[in-house]
Amino acid sequence: MKKDEIRKTLSDDIENFRLKAKHYESLHLFEAEKYAEKLASNLELALTTMPSDEDTDIS
Repeated sequence: MKKDEIRKTLSDDIENFRLKAKHYESLHLFEAEKYAEKLASNLELALTTMPSDEDTDIS
């Protein structure tokens, strides 16, 4: 898998976990909502530090 493909997958996962958090909130499953939000936030943080295919390698 290329770096950009991984970035796309992570972006999709972030969106999916945010949707799950909203769903859990509607069911009053507050712990599950909090977990899904934290997971999405952590993935988002990882995504911001992940290189893309256009980035040059550091020697």
